[in-house]
Amino acid sequence: MKYATMKQIAEIVGVSVNTVSRALNGKPDVSEKTRQKVLDVARRLGYVPNRLALYLKGKKTRIVGVIVEDNSNPFWSEVLKGVEAEAKLHGYHVILVNTNKNYRDEVEGIQMLLERRVDGILIAPNQRKYDDLLELKKIGIPFVIVGRHIKELENLDIPMVYSDEIKGGYIATKHLVERGCKRIAFIGAQPYNTASAERYEGYKRALRDAGIEMKEELIRSTGIEMKDGYRSVMDLLKGKARFDGVFAYNDLIAFGVLKALKEANLRVPEDIKVVGYDDVFYSSLITPSLTTVRVEKKEMGKLAFKMVLDFNHKRKEVLPVKVVKREST
Repeated sequence: MKYATMKQIAEIVGVSVNTVSRALNGKPDVSEKTRQKVLDVARRLGYVPNRLALYLKGKKTRIVGVIVEDNSNPFWSEVLKGVEAEAKLHGYHVILVNTNKNYRDEVEGIQMLLERRVDGILIAPNQRKYDDLLELKKIGIPFVIVGRHIKELENLDIPMVYSDEIKGGYIATKHLVERGCKRIAFIGAQPYNTASAERYEGYKRALRDAGIEMKEELIRSTGIEMKDGYRSVMDLLKGKARFDGVFAYNDLIAFGVLKALKEANLRVPEDIKVVGYDDVFYSSLITPSLTTVRVEKKEMGKLAFKMVLDFNHKRKEVLPVKVVKREST
């Protein structure tokens, strides 16, 4: 495919290339009549600005890259809505990369975005290792970690925006205790997931403050999908573990928990109460509707974008959380 050039537009309109450039970029020293002619010809030819050429001239490409594990996950789709809304306000475009929870895909995604000369990157890292983030820091390109609090990177002044995960785990568990639960299962994500680790810390603190002994047999470390919640509960039931409450790492896991309990002919909330995390859209629509910890997902995306634009300003944003009470408790 051959792209139209400013030179071709200039020849058709009968002006200089510099005049075409100034008209296309909205500069004030071009008459409205000439500007309209330039814009009309540019539209007719299908002119597309050369972002790489702008970069080579020392200008911004006005493109930001976003790397997440899976944008079909309703949590990340809401975060992305926030990113895109803020990007549009500032005249930016977004390139999305899905890593499918694979570190190699994360590394290749970063490389692709760097080749396209993005002005910054928002990344929810895989967390198996951080070599790629350390390399980004060395290169000096603005980037912000989204949805993860990575303590070992804090001393490097890498910006992060995340929710108050320890508090979230605490208030979720406390709510179950207040509803009469004494044996509360925790179904977490993979061990390297820092959000899961901090929610687990909040869970332990809430049990300790309530004078309830934590039972290791009620702890499960799994994935983050519905199937993982389903399998974890089936495993608990198969092992004859007694529990009257479940705190799930996220709402997707909680949906799987509810399915497993239904198949086991256990009633929610009469027999077992369930709390999720994130408050994704579907949580209020299922039966029973899910009690969950609300995370400000769109706000997280908006803040992350603002932070990457003002890279040298704030290094950390911690968003508030709260329990949304519904039928499952």
